Amino acid sequence: MYVSISTDQTVRTDEIIAVISHENYTPAAFVRLLVPIDKVKSFVVTDDFIYGTPLKAQSILKKVQEQRL
Repeated sequence: MYVSISTDQTVRTDEIIAVISHENYTPAAFVRLLVPIDKVKSFVVTDDFIYGTPLKAQSILKKVQEQRL
């Protein structure tokens, strides 16, 4: 199953390792920002990338839980 983490990006739920609230951001080559840095609210960690997303971590986790029902 897939979950939408921004308007243009979906990720397979079994690829998600962690969803982390945004606190401080240090630029890194493996972070793919889906929105400008000032709009990032959380990070979604997968095997390939870390996505900076405009959705709150709680919203993404809720979407994942709803799909597992």
